[in-house]
Amino acid sequence: MRILVTGGHGFVGSHVVACLLERGHRVRCLTRRPAPPAFPGSTAVEWVAGDLRARLGLGAALRGCAGVVHLAGLTRSLTPRQMHETNARGTARLLAAARDAGLAGRFVLCSSLAAVGPAPDGRPLTEAAPARPLGWYGESKRAAERVVLARPWPFPVAVLRPPAVYGERDRDFLTLFRAVAQGLALLPGDPADRMSLVHAADLARAFACAVEGDLEAPGPFFVAHPRVVTLAEVLAAAEAAVGRRARRLRVPHGALGLLGRLVDLGSQVSGRASLLGSQRLREVGARHWVCTPGRFERLTGWRAAVDLEEGFRRTAAWYRAQGLLAG
Repeated sequence: MRILVTGGHGFVGSHVVACLLERGHRVRCLTRRPAPPAFPGSTAVEWVAGDLRARLGLGAALRGCAGVVHLAGLTRSLTPRQMHETNARGTARLLAAARDAGLAGRFVLCSSLAAVGPAPDGRPLTEAAPARPLGWYGESKRAAERVVLARPWPFPVAVLRPPAVYGERDRDFLTLFRAVAQGLALLPGDPADRMSLVHAADLARAFACAVEGDLEAPGPFFVAHPRVVTLAEVLAAAEAAVGRRARRLRVPHGALGLLGRLVDLGSQVSGRASLLGSQRLREVGARHWVCTPGRFERLTGWRAAVDLEEGFRRTAAWYRAQGLLAG
């Protein structure tokens, strides 16, 4: 079937597109870019010009599609309004366009563990946990979830909540790998702090399962590797992938707050939001970002196949192949 993917030019989106193509689907991607990006399978994609924020091209992008995987969104912004406008209102515009286009298949939203927040006691969260997002990103993703789930649409819907995602073509974990390669690793918190992760290839299969399958409920569903890891284990896996042991330097939470405020000042001057702003560092400073994928596994049969050590080896190899990591 033909599936529309928004955000198909991004890190997760490129993996979702490749996975859908491998499973025999035709893929159409909405893009604001003048030229389509290059990644495995990108030449087989039908690229349609459009913009969620301006409501441009949505009807043409949806025409003839039997499913939607909505990945497009902001992960950083200068104001909460910018974040909400793209992540929540953009989702509402796409849903309305899908309704008007007569979409018959499933509409799948990529939300985030950030929509719920960290686990107060370190035990993996289930979908029954109350939503307590910490910042603009989580709040905007929670708002997008409500848009999808709070009303009956004339087509089935599903919401997936991944935790931190890593893998080939990711740039957010590159900072960690480079620091380890240089022999120094900053620990933003306690080495025993716990986190859930998912490799992008596993997450892509989850989206394919959701858009193809006959789910009994719309979710939201946590989608993660079932193994919860500590910050120390993440660092050890990065060291093994890079082939070097790094000196650990623990950064107190108070220092993270100060750094975030300084970065915010720079962002206001430059007009460009930074990954290391106070919003992001507030989330980094929370102790436990953990969830369990059990419900999604039971309903779909999906299982994460890439563990942390293998996934980090593959990620480091890609960084090296791209000239982003020495060695």
